[in-house]
Amino acid sequence: MNALGSTARFIVKVIIWDFVLFQLGRVVLLTVTLGRYPTRKDCALSRDRIQWAGVAALVIAWAAVAVLNNLRG
Repeated sequence: MNALGSTARFIVKVIIWDFVLFQLGRVVLLTVTLGRYPTRKDCALSRDRIQWAGVAALVIAWAAVAVLNNLRG
């Protein structure tokens, strides 16, 4: 049972949070700032902020889909 919990924690923390949300946040920030932020130095220093930008992008995308679906119905 402990191994299952550790595996689930690994998947959520390392794969989803540290990789997917970081890369999504990085792409969003690079797009919004036209390639000025985050630089390679900023990636190391602002890792948490970049990941939260990825979370915000997912929330905004989800809200946009929800609004568009309600307009059609």
